[in-house]
Amino acid sequence: MRLIYDSASTSSLSSLCQILPGAKIVRYCEECGHLAGNGVADAEAFYETDYRILLDEEDEDQIYDTSGDRIVTRTDHQMAVLSDKIALDPALTVLDYGCAKAAMARKIAAAYPGIGMHLFDVSHMYEPFWDRFVSKDRQAIHQTPEEWNGRFDLVTSFFAFEHIAEPAAAIAHVAQLLKPGGQFYMIVPDISGNAADFIVVDHVNHFTKTSAERLMADAGFDEIDVDQGCHRGALVVFARKSGSARVESDQTAAKEAILAEAQRLAAFWSGAADRIRTNEAASPPGSKAAIYGSGFYGAFIHSNLENPGSTVCFLDQSPWQQGKTLFGIAIIAPGDLPEDVGTVYAGLNPVIARKVMQTQPWAGRQNLQIVYLEESGQ
Repeated sequence: MRLIYDSASTSSLSSLCQILPGAKIVRYCEECGHLAGNGVADAEAFYETDYRILLDEEDEDQIYDTSGDRIVTRTDHQMAVLSDKIALDPALTVLDYGCAKAAMARKIAAAYPGIGMHLFDVSHMYEPFWDRFVSKDRQAIHQTPEEWNGRFDLVTSFFAFEHIAEPAAAIAHVAQLLKPGGQFYMIVPDISGNAADFIVVDHVNHFTKTSAERLMADAGFDEIDVDQGCHRGALVVFARKSGSARVESDQTAAKEAILAEAQRLAAFWSGAADRIRTNEAASPPGSKAAIYGSGFYGAFIHSNLENPGSTVCFLDQSPWQQGKTLFGIAIIAPGDLPEDVGTVYAGLNPVIARKVMQTQPWAGRQNLQIVYLEESGQ
């Protein structure tokens, strides 16, 4: 595989903003257009005990979009897209694969009482959440029971396969679990809409449209559809188990575009830290800063500041984040930005960063500088 990116650093950030040892490396497969990362050390232990996603509250979620004071959560949007793509029915037998605390499975089960919901993940941490709505005989950890083979009408997976070191084997496992004609529905990050996915160290796979199609076909799926437009920063993949042989097609142009996008992102991230430090150096001595966003982008900014002590707060619109801390720094509501802050770093997906920042009540405040990760016009 062709080397595309090497952070050449002694540490990297996980998707949960954990600082982990080692560089982030990305390689490109010229045969199928897949982008593969190097992953984390001792992945089995990491996901069993350290990857604690959204565990503080049952309803804790991530923000997908905002409109005024209205918040659209990620699971709300995922449910809307799923309902549009799949004819859900209480008669279905369903498995949520790599489900973590099973927020989506719980939402599906609530909307379709009586549906045959089953859960699978690689950590025992989430069992207390599962036990609230799924019986023990419909739960599996680390391995699925043999009697589950050929049981399911539908297997879903929401942001799990980017973490799986052997994606072809895992998709073949999904095919084994499905009935003939069963449906597989998967959402994974898309680097073209979410640049952070490119350097998140625990994302060992960076799927592309061509590599997702190839993996599905190789596992005996047909009716394959990869939608890049219905969920920002993600690929929504649908396929049906058929067992038919893979049909070759010419993907040369698509793979060339993927390679160009990967090279662009490698250059973007290689220069991002320098852009942060250049803007920091231009700030008046002793000035205070805030970082908008307590997710990956905000954590990346903080970890690349020469003087992180100048950061007095993180700003986040998420009610689940407000009141917490990141790197020992308070996370507060954006409207509570202190008057004496001179710089706000936009720790957001560049796709939405300018739109979000321009709607803040303090956006036009005199002597307040807003710094973006990307150059204007990128």
